[in-house]
Formats: sequence, C-alpha cells, structure tokens
Amino acid sequence: MTRSLMVLLLFPLVVLTVPAQNAAPDIRALVARVNAGSADEVREQLPSLLSEHPNDPGVLYLQALLTREGADAVRTYQSIVDNFPKSEWADDALFKVYQFYYALGLYRTADMKMAQLKSAYPSSPFTEAQPQAQSDAPEPATVKPDDVKPAVTNPDMPKAGLPPPPDQVRPVQPKTEPAVQDPSPAGTDTAIPVRFSLQVGAYTVHANAVTEKNRYEGLGYTAEMISKVRDTKSLFIVMVGSYGTYDEAKAAAAELKRKTGMSAMVVSR
Repeated sequence: MTRSLMVLLLFPLVVLTVPAQNAAPDIRALVARVNAGSADEVREQLPSLLSEHPNDPGVLYLQALLTREGADAVRTYQSIVDNFPKSEWADDALFKVYQFYYALGLYRTADMKMAQLKSAYPSSPFTEAQPQAQSDAPEPATVKPDDVKPAVTNPDMPKAGLPPPPDQVRPVQPKTEPAVQDPSPAGTDTAIPVRFSLQVGAYTVHANAVTEKNRYEGLGYTAEMISKVRDTKSLFIVMVGSYGTYDEAKAAAAELKRKTGMSAMVVSR
C-alpha cells in the first residue's frame, strides 16, 4: 500500500517535468547573446536545440545566424521564408536574404527581395531599413556666405549704359549649329535584357568554388564562377544556367533540387 502511494505521489511530478524539457527556447534571448559577442557559447547549444526542435523556425534562424558560410546561411533563411511564411521569424529571415544580395552588389535581386518583404510583411520594421541607393552623381556644392567673392572690376570694360569704345567693338560671329545625330532606327530596343541564373554556392576559398563549378559541369549543367570583392575580401560565386524569366529559373531550381538534392537561389544578372 505504501509503495503504491509513493508511485501515485511521484507520477504528477514526472508529468510536470516532461513539458518543461520540450518547452520552446527563447530565441530572442539567444540572438541577443550572439549579437553581444557570445556566438561561440550559443553555438555549443545549437546541436541540442536542432535535435529537440528540428522544425522550429526560430531555431533554424539561429542556425543560419551562426553559419559562417554566407551562401549556406542564406539558404536556411530562404527555407524559413518558403516553409514558415507566417512565422514571426519570416520577415527577419527575408531581410537577411535581402542584405546578402545587396552586399554582393546584386541590386536587382535585392530589390525583388525587398519588394517581397514589403508585400508579404507590410508592418515589418525591416521595410524601412533598406540602405540608400548608390549614385555616382556628385553632391551639389553648398555655397557659404564667406565663399562669395566680390566681382573684380575690369577698368577697360565700359560702364553700364555707355557704348564701348570703337576699338573694342568686335564683329559678331555667326552661331554654329550643333551637328544633328541620326536617330536610332525605329523599333530598335537598346535596353539590356534581364537574365536569371541559379546561385548554387558562394565561397571564400577559390579552390572550393572551382570544385563546385566542375561538379555541376560534370552533371551536364552550364556553370560559371564569378569573383566579387567586398571590403578587400574575395568571394567566389558559382552560377548555373541562364534563363529568360524568373519563373523559368525557379522551375530549373526545383528540378536541380530533385536531381541533386541541392538548393539554389534565383538571381538576376
């Protein structure tokens, strides 16, 4: 009787401790620790978090945040947007994707991501966080009062209201009309058509990018490697294919996923 009573008394304790083990982690607090410089400490907790919460978009966001390779991180961010669009982390993830493309100088693709962010998450604070568009036009000079110099009077110039002396009268030169350029033939479109490719990798090590490029070429794909420099650091991007529309490229990315198991991102060229 006493043993049965002890079992009954302990049973509620066991029931109460099970939910505590599976409680959702405080991702906001962990992200704050990463941003505060404790990334290595949080990284040690990541394997257990992924094991206990493999389909938690917040845990996936944390995983992407701790991923050192930019292309791998942006794949995870994009998967959050695609698979958990109503998650509280979806707009955060989409903004990270936007930042990635903007940093690479792929401004058309970045603009598409920002447009998607504004359309799908209009109340997100990230919709107003985009950087200013870059321009090669110089800033207009600001004229200060001290910079204004008095006009220099030429003693040889005639005073206002008086005709110039005869020896200073110059014959009027005929005006030369500018040459008229032939207009472009009717119907000629000078706009550069937009093409799309699949970005399958971005590497900081040149040899790794070459290996990836050769692998896709061995599978029968047309692949190329593009080198970009950002803040004195080189990034080697591997692109596959060339497509006339975004939908064509998106379909090709799905086919690539089925054949190789690898995800790819559609980028404009």
